[in-house]
Amino acid sequence: MGKLRVVQRYAYWADRRIRTIAADNGISLDRRTNWKAKIGNIPLIGGMEFAQDARILDRAEVAKRIEKAIGRRAIQDSVTPPKGYFAKGVGHVEFAQLAGVYGRRDGAVMHTSIRTSTGDRVDVCLFGSLENMADHAGASDKPPEGWTSSAARTIELYVQSRGTVNDSQWDDPETLALEVLKIATEQGIIGEWKDHVDKPWTRGFTLGCAEESEWFAEIYDDVVLDKDRWTFRHDEAGYGVDRILIGAPLWVRTPSPQAMKRYRDLR
Repeated sequence: MGKLRVVQRYAYWADRRIRTIAADNGISLDRRTNWKAKIGNIPLIGGMEFAQDARILDRAEVAKRIEKAIGRRAIQDSVTPPKGYFAKGVGHVEFAQLAGVYGRRDGAVMHTSIRTSTGDRVDVCLFGSLENMADHAGASDKPPEGWTSSAARTIELYVQSRGTVNDSQWDDPETLALEVLKIATEQGIIGEWKDHVDKPWTRGFTLGCAEESEWFAEIYDDVVLDKDRWTFRHDEAGYGVDRILIGAPLWVRTPSPQAMKRYRDLR
C-alpha cells in the first residue's frame, strides 16, 4: 500500500485573482495533456492504442506554479524592507465578515501575524469576498453584529482601489494602516476590549480560524510604524505592532479538515 497523502483543505481560494496574476506574469495554468494515438495491427505485436488525456490543473498544482514563479518577490520573514507586493506564511488565520457601509456583509477580512527573525511583529490584514471562502470554513454562517468602524467606507474604497485611493481624514499611511488593523482585529466588539482578548468568537462578525495554515497574498500597502509616534496594546509576549501589511488573499490552505474551527460552535 502506498503512503497516504495529507488531506489538505482550502478555506479560501480566489480563483479569478489567481488567474489574473498568472496571466499578468506569464505563468502558464494550461491543461496538462498526454497524447495518445491509435496504431493498427502489427505482426506479432497486435494493435496499440494511444488516447488524449487532458485535465485542468488542480488547486495544489496551480498554487505550486504561482509560488514558483513569484519566488523571492513574496515576503516571508518580513525583515525585508518595504514595499513587498506578495507575502506568504504559515500560522493562525482569523476569518470574519467585513461589515461594510449600508449594512452589507458580503466581504471577508482575514488577519494573521508574523514574528520576524529579528523579533518584530508584523500584522497582516487581508480583504476578500465571502464567495471565495469555503462553506466548511463558515462562509454561510450568520454571526451576530457589533461595533463597526467609522472608517469602514474609507477602507472599502482603499481596498477596492488596491491601495491607491484615500480621500479621508486618515490621510497618511500609518494612520490609515492602524484603522485597517482595528477593523481586522476589533470589529464587532461590544463592551470592553479586554473582555475579548484571546476570545474572538465573542466579537460580532467573526466566523472562525484556521490553525497552522499556509496563506499567500497580494500586498497593496506595506507600512512600518514609527515607534515614537504610537503606543500600542501589547500581546502576551510583550511586543507591540511594528509593521502592517494590507492586501488581498489568494489562498488559505489548512493542513487538515480539523485545523478549521467555526466560531458558531463556540457561541
